[in-house]
Amino acid sequence: TTKKVLQSGQSLRILSRYPFSALYLEWDDIPGSFTLSWEGGSMTAGREGFLHDYIQLPDAVTDLSFTFDTQPDKTLCNVAVYTAGRVPEGVQDWKTPCDKADILVFPTHSDDDVYFFGPMIAYYAIERQLTVQTAFMVDHNDVTRRHERLDGLWELGVRHYPILGDAPDLGIGALNAGLYYYRNNDIYGWQIEQIRRFQPLVVVGHDLDGEYGNAGHKVNAHYLTMSVPDAADPSKHPASAQKYGTWNTPKLYLHLYELNNWKLDVNTPMRGDPEGRTPIQVADAALDCHVTQGGVGGSVSQSDFNKVWDCRPFGLYRSLVGYDTQADVMDNIRPGQWR
Repeated sequence: TTKKVLQSGQSLRILSRYPFSALYLEWDDIPGSFTLSWEGGSMTAGREGFLHDYIQLPDAVTDLSFTFDTQPDKTLCNVAVYTAGRVPEGVQDWKTPCDKADILVFPTHSDDDVYFFGPMIAYYAIERQLTVQTAFMVDHNDVTRRHERLDGLWELGVRHYPILGDAPDLGIGALNAGLYYYRNNDIYGWQIEQIRRFQPLVVVGHDLDGEYGNAGHKVNAHYLTMSVPDAADPSKHPASAQKYGTWNTPKLYLHLYELNNWKLDVNTPMRGDPEGRTPIQVADAALDCHVTQGGVGGSVSQSDFNKVWDCRPFGLYRSLVGYDTQADVMDNIRPGQWR
């Protein structure tokens, strides 16, 4: 809750008794570039646009200054420095969005990635060591939810920085109303662009009925059923086709879809997790990060009696490789066939 507003040209100086070789900054807004300087050296940082930014210094220093280069003023939330060695688990050393995704997930809001896709993301990112990229339809005006999103994704094992759309968070129910209220946001074109950019082997999206009836979820899933096949058509949104080429995604899964469906195993301990947690235990830990949404102490649901919140069921909505023979989104996919 304590923050510092940095103005263009203003410098912040950090002094330490012990030499430190890494810097960790948390911002409330995209910082833009800034210059780090120390005796005998300097470097430019912030170009990636990470709100949580881990910066490895080329030298160990005890006196470091950084000057904020760009307008408008930016808000710095937290500063930490680290000596040489292994940094704590909670320090988020984000990679840029990936070049090619094994799995591209389209949550609508910050916390949807945990409630509905969390165990799936954790299993494939941590246990299977696959590249999972997320693309959120909504970027919340509430900056706290932006921090919660990054904290939750990091806990789920995601290491590639999320992509954010520009759609507002509208609390409406019916699909037709949602399509009307989101009419000024080209969600369909935005989805096509992400699919072409990341060339996923698998796309995963929301329930067509919006899980508990959320119109944003409905709109997201509705457009995804069109954007996945249309991303292969160069006549659809030709600007992104010219920039990235076209892409025909082998498989599209939707949460709770009732055809070609199965339930993910969320209760088997993962050897890839240092604590041997199950996928749903990892998702529960990620949910704790979503403080504003009441996630602390809560649990992601797996229930045959509360199906709209059940994180396990997924259905194969579209496939170029046939029906699944097991509960695995990568079933029947040979990456070398597509790359």
